[in-house]
Amino acid sequence: MLRALALSLTLFLPLAVKAEAPSASDLLQQMAHASRSLDYQGRFLYQFGAEVSTMDIRHAVIDGKEYQRLTHLDGRLVEVLRRGDEVLCLHPDGSLTRLAHDQGGPFNLGERLARDVPEQYNVLVDGDSRVAGRIATVLRVAPLDTHRYGYRLWLDDDSHLLLKSETVDGSGVALERVEFVTLALAPRLSQSDFAAPPSSHENALQEVPGNTPDAHLALEAQWLPGGFEAMQEDWRRSEKNRAPVAAQGYSDGLATFTVFVEAVSDGSVEEGVSRVGPTVAVSRRLTAPSGAYLVTLVGEIPQATAERVIGNIRVHDNRH
Repeated sequence: MLRALALSLTLFLPLAVKAEAPSASDLLQQMAHASRSLDYQGRFLYQFGAEVSTMDIRHAVIDGKEYQRLTHLDGRLVEVLRRGDEVLCLHPDGSLTRLAHDQGGPFNLGERLARDVPEQYNVLVDGDSRVAGRIATVLRVAPLDTHRYGYRLWLDDDSHLLLKSETVDGSGVALERVEFVTLALAPRLSQSDFAAPPSSHENALQEVPGNTPDAHLALEAQWLPGGFEAMQEDWRRSEKNRAPVAAQGYSDGLATFTVFVEAVSDGSVEEGVSRVGPTVAVSRRLTAPSGAYLVTLVGEIPQATAERVIGNIRVHDNRH
């Protein structure tokens, strides 16, 4: 009787353990909650293409309000400070720029993944590893086609914080990497750790209203990779005293790119392709019945995808 009971426990115990293991979706939700709710401080490496920089991060929730300070530790001293809905960029000359919204920063990928993983990706638990001396669970976000990059994530087993992330190409080569090298949980942080120094002046971001008389260009993408949809169209000024540039963003929920179009008066504009890390920029001159335009795509998608998209962009001038 005892032998039969022992045998039954041996058979069913592994099944119980597997049933309790969190799914990839559960792990992503735990990661997002941890990044917003925990107090932590550390240093991490940020690799973008061949460039590597070191940054310091402080994060805390004080009186129900989320605070974060990102500080560049090499090169020019630049800081990004978030206090609730307020986002400030502090510059080396003592000036600051008040940003309209949070740009996300190096850990934006984790937030995007936690919201919803598009159907064009498959998320898999890919074993265990160690980052900054801490045991981590590895997740792999694999694209189901060649029109977007994949991602790898390392989640702290104890706190569920994102310890490391990589954006990888089709060969598995890391194009962008964020990796903690030191991490302290529950540090004693106060509002003074997120104070902005006295500013010499504040830079104003120039708004271009949507009803500007020059806002007459309309973009049409005749081919997009599956899952990509147009986001809200906006207008931006590239330089002083220049006409607004039409800017149309596209996203599949993870990857994003933006198409810029501006009218040109001669054939001196430069076409070309450049890549830094996962970001590609492709510029092409387009001739339409209404005139000549410079079309530029900038985003985190493979070069072949970017060139196919920009080759199928059409421009309409609503004045004609």
